[in-house]
Amino acid sequence: MSHLYTFMVGIHILGAIVGIGPTLFVYRMLKACENSDELVVTHKMIAKLNALSSIGFGLLFISGLVMGFLNRALFQSAWYLLAIALMVILAVYSSIFIEPKMKSMLKISMENKGKHIPVEYTELLRKISVSNIVEKSLIVMILVLMVFKPF
Repeated sequence: MSHLYTFMVGIHILGAIVGIGPTLFVYRMLKACENSDELVVTHKMIAKLNALSSIGFGLLFISGLVMGFLNRALFQSAWYLLAIALMVILAVYSSIFIEPKMKSMLKISMENKGKHIPVEYTELLRKISVSNIVEKSLIVMILVLMVFKPF
């Protein structure tokens, strides 16, 4: 049983790296774009990273639950239950507040025929910055809970 738990911890860490890593850099990639062509390429890269990130978050969540079933004491730990709740909140928050804006931003960048970044795109990028801060804060809280297990 301990070998299975150790394997699940490995899967959990891999899921965290694959899921969280790209998420932390998406906004920075968008801010770095200097023209419309770069926006299109960056959005294509982000789409591929988001698919990978979704797999990572899925692995993270499922492996965390499996570890809880293998070690039932985790379900009595406040840090564990809070981390699960924050993961669910993160998923819902991202799908409600970030994904629709990202889709709109992609549409604007694809429809733009000029070299300059459209004003409406820049406005959406500014609006998504607050959502990005919330998303990153949730991720950091989850990481702190998983690493330090404070309570």
